Amino acid sequence: MKNSDVLPGGDQSALRHLNTSRILQLLYDGTPLTTNAIAQVTTLSRPTVRGIVTALVADGRLTLDGQDATRTGGRPAQRYAFDFDAGRLAGLHIDSHGISVRITDLGGTLLTEAHRPTPAALDPDERLREAAGLAREHLPADGPPLWAAGVGTPGIVDARGSVRLSVAIHQWSGVRLADQLHELLRCPVVAMKDTNLAVLAEHRIGAARGTSDVLYVHLDNRLGVGILVNGKPFTGRTGAAGEIGRHPGLGWADTPAKLGGGSGDAMSDPGEAGHLVFTRARHGDPAARATVDSYARAVADGIGAMVLAVDPQLIVLGGALAGAGPAVLEAVREQLTDICYEVPPLTLSALTTGAVAVGGVEAARDLVRGRLFAAEQATN
Repeated sequence: MKNSDVLPGGDQSALRHLNTSRILQLLYDGTPLTTNAIAQVTTLSRPTVRGIVTALVADGRLTLDGQDATRTGGRPAQRYAFDFDAGRLAGLHIDSHGISVRITDLGGTLLTEAHRPTPAALDPDERLREAAGLAREHLPADGPPLWAAGVGTPGIVDARGSVRLSVAIHQWSGVRLADQLHELLRCPVVAMKDTNLAVLAEHRIGAARGTSDVLYVHLDNRLGVGILVNGKPFTGRTGAAGEIGRHPGLGWADTPAKLGGGSGDAMSDPGEAGHLVFTRARHGDPAARATVDSYARAVADGIGAMVLAVDPQLIVLGGALAGAGPAVLEAVREQLTDICYEVPPLTLSALTTGAVAVGGVEAARDLVRGRLFAAEQATN
């Protein structure tokens, strides 16, 4: 036995849990490997690895993945892979007028997604039951269990997953979002501000892939900011980091209405109204141009303050208005040149309206990595 397999004076059962966790994480984040390859990467002995992978195949967390094609002169070695079909993940977006859910396998591959409109004045407990019910409806009763869920919602959400303050959703302040959904879904749940999940999604699989310091700006019927620092959503002490719209001098609460008024039509969809205004401005309508300039200046004032504070590598514009395309980028970039020492690169969201649910799945995947594997179910 290698020295790395021995915990001097320690609990050998605890050591086996630790070694099992190392192997699970290696295969969860990587490619299928043989026993020899796992032993080389983890520095565990081959008998230790063989015993652990055999047990993990038996309980359904690993699966056989063919044989190594490398010719060694002997019998091809068996490869082992994490069984991503052993469970399910859910990403939820709870907003004032609807609930969206995204169900994936444990690797984040989309299996199904759905949206359900909800009344704006819905009771908080009923809103939570609707969210949990929508998720359960898309989890077959005889299928793999739900391992973890991530949920995003507008407002200030603290580190415990409780909504400290929400203006957008009726009576939502004080809801213990993570705890109450945990009780309904019977799985670990992480809850964050919706824009923080959106920026996580853009970082993992969207427009900010590979960029670790990102500012995400939500342009819709409300304005909001999500912050990513060192690849992780930054919430601050109370969860209020990025709530720049609270500053009365910026006027962000009234900014979205500027585009609706400038469209000349009474539209409920801010995306449609915004697209119309930007289109008219692009074709020389002076009133529309003035509306676009006023909107872009107000947005840039808030973004500029955030840029001066956190100095991000990239700014991602998301929400319904991002669909207006390059015209939005150019309008905001032009206004930022008068505010910032150096304007960071700007880009449009690659995920549009689904970013929050995608980020919820990514946050759930992080729970699987950091909590379920590390705990390694001490009862095993």
